[in-house]
Amino acid sequence: MNESFKTAFTEEEDFTEPNRILHCQGLRKITVHKEEIGRLLENLDVRETMGPDGVSGWALKQCSLEINC
Repeated sequence: MNESFKTAFTEEEDFTEPNRILHCQGLRKITVHKEEIGRLLENLDVRETMGPDGVSGWALKQCSLEINC
């Protein structure tokens, strides 16, 4: 059985990623308005799936008063 694995898997040399130069001008100024956040939370569809942060729409809507201060 070991011989069959040798045909499928080969030992390769270490991989080194080439240097990359990032041309980034930085973040621009971000302005967040309390009223806009409140409106977004109010209109949030709780039936949609969670985002990449893992927080459900239902939880955000339930906590909207605390979040929106």
